Parts: sequence; structure tokens; C-alpha cells
Amino acid sequence: MFNWLTKSTKTVDDIFDKDSGLLTKVGSWVGNYQFTDEERAEMNSTTAKAVRDFVVATLDESTDRSKARREIAVFFIKFYALLVFMAGITYPVQPEWSKVWFDLSTSLSVGGLVAAISVFFFGSYGAVRYQQNKAK
Repeated sequence: MFNWLTKSTKTVDDIFDKDSGLLTKVGSWVGNYQFTDEERAEMNSTTAKAVRDFVVATLDESTDRSKARREIAVFFIKFYALLVFMAGITYPVQPEWSKVWFDLSTSLSVGGLVAAISVFFFGSYGAVRYQQNKAK
């Protein structure tokens, strides 16, 4: 299976040479792919600035439209919790209906919307908390 590898010494040298072989190049690339403390601090500073800019940009989110968006999001999360609850509570009585509730709660459209709402509302909070904990 590996006859092609041993037939040509040039191929062997190109791959296994300890100074300029492909494996050496890949290994040095992987080994050198590390952040220095300065690079890590610069990245954290850039991330913190981006999060700060996001917070400043969204401080004026008290318009009627943004309030309505939040109300719709909260309503849909409550609706999703009700779907999951109904799937569990109806199983002992009517397993067929439980399957209907379960299929609704695990559908791609409902799950995608719940994921999008969760990321939008909790993503920035999680990023800030992660940076704060990392700084400690």
C-alpha cells in the first residue's frame, strides 16, 4: 500500500527530512501557533472594546419596537416551555398527544427560533461574564 513512498528517495526526503521535510514544516507550524501574553492581552482588549461598543450601541433600546421585540421573545420562550411541559405531562395519559407536543417542541423552526432568541438575549451577557472571569 505504501510502495510509492519507498520507491523514490526524493519522496521520502520531501516528507521525512528532519530539517526541511513536510512533517517538520507542519510540526513547526503547529508548534509556533501559540499566543504570547501580549497577543492574548491585545485580543482581550479588542474583545472588551467590541463588547463595550455593543452595549453603548444598544443602550437606547427602549423604543416601542425594541420593547415589542422583547415581549415577543419572552412570550415565545414561555410557549416553548409550555410545549416541553405538555410533552412530559401528557405522556402517562395520552402518549400519542405527548408525541405531538414533543415533535412540535423539537421541530427545526421552533428550535431554531429558541436558539436565536437565546443567543441574542444571553450571548452578550455570557461574553462579558467570560471576560470578567478570565481576568480574575
